[in-house]
Amino acid sequence: MTLTKTLSLGLLGLCAVLALETYTDIDIYLQNLCFNYEAHEWQINPMRHKQLTIFFYNGLKRTLLIFAIACLFNLILSVKLTNLRCNNHFCLIMLLSFILIPTLIAGAKYFTNVYCPYQLNMYNGLYPFVRVLESYPSDFIQPKAGRCFPAGHATAGFAFLGLYYAFRSKPLRIMGLCIGLSLGWIAGIYQMLRGQHFLSHTLFSMVAALTLIVVINYLVLKIEKKFPHLLKSQ
Repeated sequence: MTLTKTLSLGLLGLCAVLALETYTDIDIYLQNLCFNYEAHEWQINPMRHKQLTIFFYNGLKRTLLIFAIACLFNLILSVKLTNLRCNNHFCLIMLLSFILIPTLIAGAKYFTNVYCPYQLNMYNGLYPFVRVLESYPSDFIQPKAGRCFPAGHATAGFAFLGLYYAFRSKPLRIMGLCIGLSLGWIAGIYQMLRGQHFLSHTLFSMVAALTLIVVINYLVLKIEKKFPHLLKSQ
């Protein structure tokens, strides 16, 4: 499949997520299941989050950082230690995935002006529920802009989708795809249970990440074609 077709499919997928968010109430339906109306708190409240953060929040971010540093060091050391160059394809794809996927996707929320569930009136918050493509009521004065769409934390998991192209064999690629999807959705569902995101927020991040890894693979193949010595030991 050409890059143009992949980008077109990715754009179509993003539009489908926006349509789901705009014309259905599935976000609200699922989010209601995450909110304990009797206790007026989320299924994962601040106290529980403090206990679980090492596994589902800070832990994931630190894992990404450790892998990114390891890939960077391999690329740097391979300039002199040529026996490490056989790892450069893997390391370059993963490093770019770790940098570009969280940065570009999570960075988009600074332009969408969407609030998180916990901030909304319907869940004891201060702000009205407004969908991504809707405008805020004319009489609503924003004390601060929303910073919640698309999902940012889940991108730390979806960044591992780069494993699909980092590996060479088909079985390992399938395993890499499963790892990336699993980590992304574990993080995404965890954030839903905290009231940080709706389902559509994570869906949008997933589709965007799947599209970006194709672009990253395309760029890496171009780089390797121009500089083949980067992959070969001397």
